[in-house]
Amino acid sequence: MEDDEKWYVIYTRTGDELKVKRLIELIFCKLKRKSIKVLIPKRAIIERKGKNRVEKIKSLFPGYVFIKTCMSYELYNEIKRLPRFLKFLKDEAEPAEVREEEIKIILALIGDSDIVGFSTGIKIGGKVKIIDGPLKGFEGLIEKIDKRKGRVKVRLNVSGNVNLVDLGIHIVEELDNGEFNNLSEVS
Repeated sequence: MEDDEKWYVIYTRTGDELKVKRLIELIFCKLKRKSIKVLIPKRAIIERKGKNRVEKIKSLFPGYVFIKTCMSYELYNEIKRLPRFLKFLKDEAEPAEVREEEIKIILALIGDSDIVGFSTGIKIGGKVKIIDGPLKGFEGLIEKIDKRKGRVKVRLNVSGNVNLVDLGIHIVEELDNGEFNNLSEVS
């Protein structure tokens, strides 16, 4: 185990992420005065309730709680004893560190608010280029576009695990004359 702060992932039951975060902050940060930063990336999406569209906040990686700390055997064993804890994502016998390039992507997506907002992208053929919002600068193939819900499914690689993530996005299509044709309107 290392002496400097690294990012790790705790796996818990879907829906228990916030409870695990609060337990870690209470037990370790306040009572034991240990330095642990807890992160639960969330996403803003639009859901339909009858004829109305409602914005909701949901977990970006259901069941995952990211922590940044100096991991020691003592801390590892204390966290393992927490209620609602299922396991650490591991690399052989030790908790796997989230690679720096992966956590940079997640931190860039959420910004200061822990919530991935909506983005705007240009659809050119089968590719999408994000031109605004938290995904700005990303290019590539998107798995699925749901125009009715104003969402897009994107593959993200976190600690070697590929996750299909459902994100809110406005997609516009580039026309021959350079103007944009709106494909998805989210209000």
